This record gives sequence, structure tokens and C-alpha cells, in this order.
Amino acid sequence: MLLDQILLQGKDSRLYQAMVQKRGLTDDVSGGINYLGNAFNYAGPMLWMGNLTYDQTVKSDSVVSVLDQEINRLAKGGIDQSTLDLAVVKLRSTLYDQLSGSDNFGRADMLAAFALFDNNPARINTLEGEFRKITPEVMQHTIQEYLRPTNRTIVVVNPLAKS
Repeated sequence: MLLDQILLQGKDSRLYQAMVQKRGLTDDVSGGINYLGNAFNYAGPMLWMGNLTYDQTVKSDSVVSVLDQEINRLAKGGIDQSTLDLAVVKLRSTLYDQLSGSDNFGRADMLAAFALFDNNPARINTLEGEFRKITPEVMQHTIQEYLRPTNRTIVVVNPLAKS
């Protein structure tokens, strides 16, 4: 979830900065964890997905190259504590947005998920502390273990292509 915040979420994310601000390959990046809900209301393996929509004048290889560059930059340089702290703030903000809806659905959904998966609906009160336990070393290990080219699938959709 913290890598999602660093790489993909918001205009300060690494992929937004690299693809939109620096290179102008696209006008937006989007994606996340568990498209059918949120990162908390599912138990088991999850996909982290990114959507990078670009003009037909841009080659898909150039988009993948920038993706690889940003992931390699993190894999080699790591994530410093200030970047990690910012990711925690962003994730905390996302969490409280989910919990504070006027219909209370987000709160009820999360309480139900924690009751179902952890037998502990009170976990909702400790999430922020869980985020803060993550260290730059844990992030480094996670990047190297999971963000390898052999662990991904890239789908290129061209709606103008002739079948």
C-alpha cells in the first residue's frame, strides 16, 4: 500500500512525475490495489495495477521503459524515511476518506472485513500504527521481491488497432 502511494497515487507520485510532468507521455496515471474494493477488504493475494493511457504517437515500449526506470531507481536507491513518512500521510488520508463517508459504508465495510478476516474489528483503530512500523529496509526488500519484471503482466490495449 505504501509503494502504491509512492509510485502511483497523486500528482507527487513517481510515475506521475516521470510520465506526465517530465516526459509528457500521458496526461494521467491511475491504478491501485483491489479494484473491487480497497486494500483492506480482501484476504489473500492481490494485484497492484496501474493504468497508463497515452496517445497513439507514443510507443508502448517508451512507457514501459519509464516504468522500469522508476522501479529500478527505487530498487537501487531505496526509499528514504522522509519519502516513507509522506507515503504514510497519504495512506492515512486515504484511509480516513474511506472511513468518513456520510453513509458510513466505508467504516462498516472495513469493520466487517476485519471481523471476517482477522476476527478483530478493533484493528481499525491500530492501522495507522501498523503503517508507521514499516521501515525503509522493509520497503527495499518488498521492491526487490515483488516489483521484478518477472512478476508482472503488461497488457497493451489499442482501441484503434485492426483485428
